[in-house]
Amino acid sequence: MKRSLHIVGLLCLVFLITKNLVAQQKDFQLWTSAGISKEFSKKFTVGGQFQTRLNQNVSRVNTTFGELGAKYSLSDWYKVGANYRFGIKGSGLNQRVDFENTFRLKLNGERFYLRILVQRDFYRNSIEDDNLRFRLKYQHKFSKKFKGYLAGEFFYGWEYSEGFSNWKKQRYTGGFEYELKKKSFIELFYRYQGDMNKARPDQDYIFGIGYKLELD
Repeated sequence: MKRSLHIVGLLCLVFLITKNLVAQQKDFQLWTSAGISKEFSKKFTVGGQFQTRLNQNVSRVNTTFGELGAKYSLSDWYKVGANYRFGIKGSGLNQRVDFENTFRLKLNGERFYLRILVQRDFYRNSIEDDNLRFRLKYQHKFSKKFKGYLAGEFFYGWEYSEGFSNWKKQRYTGGFEYELKKKSFIELFYRYQGDMNKARPDQDYIFGIGYKLELD
């Protein structure tokens, strides 16, 4: 338990230091989601979700989208997946395709995850950008119904007209998941994300709430 508290404290300290390093353009956002998934076998799961994201201090709908995806467990510690997203971003049509690899490590009941995701975004039928994303996540189970987690993610991207660029975005999240009833969950999280390698980076402070249902 003490070790878990030390890990939580360290990640919180990194989060507080990072978000105060530079002057920034700030925005408070609200993200909401509802999702459903079905497990066809112990290894194969298909799911979908709908999300709405409000920005400009929760005064404007910035993004709405639906997403479909599938995941397959190759082993107890390795899972692959693919997702397709279709929605509206700003005033234009936005699409996304991504492929993910997730590695899991169990240590005395604690869970550690590494996700590597390759992502391509399209805006108004043209390639907007590509990203290679790395996310580290720590999860602690407080009870059968209640889980908490901390995560840090970094985006590496490039533009075809410019060649490879450097690290472009960082994201830190802390949240909780509670099982309302069997296979029905609600999630609350707080997220900070900011640009990297920019003189005046945008920084977003995000509150999120989501609901998901897992079908038998």
